[in-house]
Amino acid sequence: MQALDEEESQMEALENRNMELENVMQGKMVELENLEAFRAKTLAKLSTTVSKFDELHNLSESLLAEIESLQSQLQERDSEISFLRQEVTRCTNDVLASQETSKNYSSEMHELLSLMEKMATRFGGSHVQTSDQNQSSVRSYIDIIYKKFVDAMDELEDLRVTVQSKDSLLQIEKGKVEELLSKMEELETLSGKGNKRERFQEERDSGPSSSMNSPRTVETEQMVQRNKVSSGPIAAHIRSARKVNNDQIAIAIDVEKDDNTLDDEDDDKAHGFKSLTMSRLIPRATRPISDRIDGIWVSAERLLMRQPSLRLGVIIYWVVLHALLASFI
Repeated sequence: MQALDEEESQMEALENRNMELENVMQGKMVELENLEAFRAKTLAKLSTTVSKFDELHNLSESLLAEIESLQSQLQERDSEISFLRQEVTRCTNDVLASQETSKNYSSEMHELLSLMEKMATRFGGSHVQTSDQNQSSVRSYIDIIYKKFVDAMDELEDLRVTVQSKDSLLQIEKGKVEELLSKMEELETLSGKGNKRERFQEERDSGPSSSMNSPRTVETEQMVQRNKVSSGPIAAHIRSARKVNNDQIAIAIDVEKDDNTLDDEDDDKAHGFKSLTMSRLIPRATRPISDRIDGIWVSAERLLMRQPSLRLGVIIYWVVLHALLASFI
């Protein structure tokens, strides 16, 4: 009986042990199921992490490319900033130079205005009130000088007319001189013939008859003597007239034959003026026009040589005109 009891107790212990193992096994199965569920979650998280890692890798590559582009843009901006700094420096230097130039220009304009005011008062013009608008005052002075210049040109035209009239008188005098030359040549021929006849009669006749001369020979000798007396100033006048070239210089002859005529001839010889017809660029068909232009030019040159104030006025007019053109440009 004890053996049965022992076996029953062993069986109960084994059953209890089996129940405990089953409970442990059920717990392990539950843990295994939990582990399987955790594993599935972990695998899902791992796959998500791997996919996110790829995305992050691509994103990091794109970010690196953007960083490189930003660095290149930053370098370009730095170069642009340095260039702009250089431009700003250059512009400031240009502004300073322009300010200095404007100061110099204003001082020069002030000096020019004062000089033009002096010239206007010297030419007989009225005083112009100077203001901040220097251009209006400059134009007023230019108008005054222009009026004087127009008056001078009118005077030149009058002088040209007088020169033409005196040229006509010169032609008349030249005709008279040519007539005198022809008469003088005739007298020379007659005197030569008279001398030949005298020699012939001296050789033919001898003694007291040699002193008797024909009336024609006496008249010839008288004409020769008068020719010798009067040929001196006529020949000098003719030689001086031959030296003048009508194509090259314009001669002003005064009716009273004063000293100004000699001065003008000396001036023409000193300058050595050459006409436009001597140039190869001017055709011969335009010779009257070129001669008239030469006459006007020589008359203007003489007028400018005789009037220093007019020369100064022309120079000031030229300077002011170029200054206005430069300011407009």
